[in-house]
Amino acid sequence: MSGFRGKILRINLTNKKIKEEKLDLNAAHEFLGGSGLAAHYYWHTIKNKNEIPEPLSAENPLIFMTGVLTGLPSFCTARSVFCSRSPLTTFMGEANIGGKIGPRLKFAGYDGIIFEGKSEEPVYVSINDSKIEIKNAKELWGKGTYATLEMVREEIGNKKAEVVCIGPAGENLVKYSCIMTHGGRAAGRTGIGAVMGSKNLKAIVVYGTNNKFVLPDEFTLLSKDAYNSVKEDYAVEIFSEFGTSGYVDVALDHYGDMPIRNWSKGLLENGGNLSGITMSETILTGKSTCYRCPIACGREIQIKKGKYKTNKTDGPEFETLASMGSNLEITDLEAVVFANIKANDLGIDTISTGATIGVFFDLVEKGLVPKKDLPKNIQSKFGDVDSLLKLIELIGNREGIGNILAEGSKLMAEKYGRLDLAPQVAGLEAPFHDPRAFSGLALMYVTSPRGACHLNGDAYFAQQGSIFPDIGVDNLPDDPSENEGVVKPLINLQSYRQIYNSTGMCQFFNPSASKMARLISIASGKNFSAKDLLLVGDRIFGLKRILNLKLGWSPSLEFLPKVMLQKLEGPTKGAVPDVKIQLDLWYKYRNYNRKTGIPIKPELKRLNLENYL
Repeated sequence: MSGFRGKILRINLTNKKIKEEKLDLNAAHEFLGGSGLAAHYYWHTIKNKNEIPEPLSAENPLIFMTGVLTGLPSFCTARSVFCSRSPLTTFMGEANIGGKIGPRLKFAGYDGIIFEGKSEEPVYVSINDSKIEIKNAKELWGKGTYATLEMVREEIGNKKAEVVCIGPAGENLVKYSCIMTHGGRAAGRTGIGAVMGSKNLKAIVVYGTNNKFVLPDEFTLLSKDAYNSVKEDYAVEIFSEFGTSGYVDVALDHYGDMPIRNWSKGLLENGGNLSGITMSETILTGKSTCYRCPIACGREIQIKKGKYKTNKTDGPEFETLASMGSNLEITDLEAVVFANIKANDLGIDTISTGATIGVFFDLVEKGLVPKKDLPKNIQSKFGDVDSLLKLIELIGNREGIGNILAEGSKLMAEKYGRLDLAPQVAGLEAPFHDPRAFSGLALMYVTSPRGACHLNGDAYFAQQGSIFPDIGVDNLPDDPSENEGVVKPLINLQSYRQIYNSTGMCQFFNPSASKMARLISIASGKNFSAKDLLLVGDRIFGLKRILNLKLGWSPSLEFLPKVMLQKLEGPTKGAVPDVKIQLDLWYKYRNYNRKTGIPIKPELKRLNLENYL
């Protein structure tokens, strides 16, 4: 079990009790850590409760979990995850984060933390190897994330400590608030920052010193071999050179995979202004990287003059350039950079923020928002930067119309009678990859365990040619808009990505599944083949489905809203995915009951999940 430390921290914020417990090693081998193991622990926390805890109640546990590969001396092993019942969707929420916080927790000797209860006063938790303290955070409450990250480091007197924190949005229980760490890295999705805020937990600071793992030489050699096999991949080269924003030009002009004007247009004039090439030629000052990452997709930027002048800071990712750029018909790169900084400092997910504002602009344009609700001195229209910047502030502070937008696009659109205008699934705003460009995204969005999500099945990569033949993610149709022939390989991809979300490996690092299986085998102490990884992925996916059903999810939520199914001009050429055809096949191949959504008995037995029902 070289990749596991064998210990979990359980911290009760109500009575301030801190205790260590042994890692459930059997479950760790079944789920490999991360979101899979967090789902296991969450299920056991609530399984005997007469009432399921509400997302923002003291009884709702918050779980921070590393994976079997997190922090190990390989490549791109930085990832960890926060899980809890989501205030945005009310189902199981998971928010994956990079940076260095996960490895630091491993170095302190722990595989994860389970936070319970609620503190009466604002606090932060300090972990310095085995010394665990709950400290007063009154002076930090109300501060933005940038200030908080540095103030916590200063207070504990350790500039090398890693910190995660919430901003005012998390304190104000904005339903899509996030958890931020250094370098602009975020546990962004599903509103886990609000869960942290509901517990009066402002920050977590971790400093661990034991970065030694008992691993054979084979692990180092295999890690190097795995990196050599991917370092010349097109995606790796693009992300290294231009960051995720390097995909902008291809997405807009070739595939139509960057939604425009609340998903309702196919062409964007001057969209290239948002590209990574433009960024590198104008405001880029350097790169940033997560733990042991040779790709360095993070951008460091500075705007030296003008109304959006900034100090050196983190630059926007593709998703932000889409959500606050193309989605709102704003093509001023510096304006989007400034909006990104504002959102990060307040601690709100940029995907949900831009999506919700886009829906609001659409509602206003259609005359569906009563005059009494319209904010004063804000035009609230597509293309208007000032409206974007002001609404971000109102959302983060839950002021005026921001209090309505802070509930998310689904509830806001329902309030104004046009749910069909909200690009969401099960309450989670869709990321900015378009199923009209890549048909398989439709299936991945409607079946994803956390609502619309591209990290639970990145069909856009597979349908561009990023394949894994040793686990059957291949032989996809040449036409990315085709519905036939995509379901089975994408089910395999969906299960395989559960492995990534559980082990702590970044999804930008894609050696063969056989190489991944060997790395995991050495780290876990249990032998896995590539096909074994699919079984584990199926198991993780199945447990998340069972857990969501317990939390109130049903198959009735498996649909895309009309706004995402309009035929558009441009690169997608009127293509629209057939969700029904895909779903019918998905249920057949998954061996799940179509009406109830539950895996059938033989499948439960195959996955060793019988005891979870």
